[in-house]
Amino acid sequence: MIYLDNAATSFPKPENVTKKVMEILSLGIGTPGRGNHISAAKATLGVNEVRGKFRDFFNLLEDFRIIFTYSATDALNMAIKGFLNKGDHVVITHTEHNSVSRPLKAMERDGFISLDIAPCNEEGYVIIDEFKKLITDKTKLVVVNHGSNVTGAVQPIEELGQIVREKGSYLLLDAAQTAGVVPIDMRNMPIDMLVAAGHKSLYGLQGTGVLVLGERIFKLRPFREGGTGFDSQSECQPVNWPEAYESGTHNVPGIISMGEGLNFINDTGIKNIAERELSHVARLYEYLSRFDNIKIYGPAPDKPRTAVLSFNILGWEAEDVGVVLNQNYDIHTRAGLQCSPLTHQFLDTFPVGTVRVSPGYFTTEKDIDNFCNAIRRIAQVDVPVY
Repeated sequence: MIYLDNAATSFPKPENVTKKVMEILSLGIGTPGRGNHISAAKATLGVNEVRGKFRDFFNLLEDFRIIFTYSATDALNMAIKGFLNKGDHVVITHTEHNSVSRPLKAMERDGFISLDIAPCNEEGYVIIDEFKKLITDKTKLVVVNHGSNVTGAVQPIEELGQIVREKGSYLLLDAAQTAGVVPIDMRNMPIDMLVAAGHKSLYGLQGTGVLVLGERIFKLRPFREGGTGFDSQSECQPVNWPEAYESGTHNVPGIISMGEGLNFINDTGIKNIAERELSHVARLYEYLSRFDNIKIYGPAPDKPRTAVLSFNILGWEAEDVGVVLNQNYDIHTRAGLQCSPLTHQFLDTFPVGTVRVSPGYFTTEKDIDNFCNAIRRIAQVDVPVY
């Protein structure tokens, strides 16, 4: 198997992640905050240690601003629905994932908020002048996809965030594709809330994520309510952070896996990880550019980007290319809309989408060679174009 779908879920995981998760499952662990026995205490300690690692990773002062969630989608819903009030104005970009656009579109349809979408250029970068025009004194929240899961374009967050702050608005950053490969400093970057997926470049298990609340965030309505292992006698959800937002049993193996993923990132170095991944993208970009019947979407390798590359072969449906790669060559990619129809609308690839290849840190040069050979064979097939 040649796995080139790391933008969906990173694979394989670092050895220390797999080892630690198997240790937890084999030796057992309790539930944080539920009981005073050794297993529960061990679980509480493990979760709190990972919370501290995330605090340092994103350069925060307080642990309680790290909220563990069940995915980036879960975290985005928590941030969006917990922060907005009736009548608020929201701005997003044309690069947003359905995890952002769907809840906001639903709130707009219900008359709860008003919504505007900032356009992007053909490379996938937000058009700054158009972005500025949409943000007014009435704008409450701006949501920006840090790194596109379709084009790989990494947005200039310092510039966009400064525009947001000058208007008195708040910035929610979707870092699902960038946390772990792009340095993010919550105290020195104009970011108010951040969402990350645990199972992508943080190398954790699926079903994990984090919501990071910046220093300007003081209140967020709980997205879900229930057992917290804290203040159980109260009929109401506790107000203490992070307990107010972490109802239900924690995904302890998943949280610990993210902690081990952070250990791997810190030991290896974000810069080293990003450089290896981007070197693969540079090779892919150069090779695919040789074909007259292949169109590449997104920025060139020397522009701010992640290791995500989308393309189409003239005459082929994106889904068909994905099937051939999978069935004939055992190469795993992602074909279609990648849960980001807004992006494909401005790329003019809607509704068929693209073929997306996303190498990871553990991708080898041989993997890239085999992919290139497979694409060469597919691209040379004479497909009639109607």
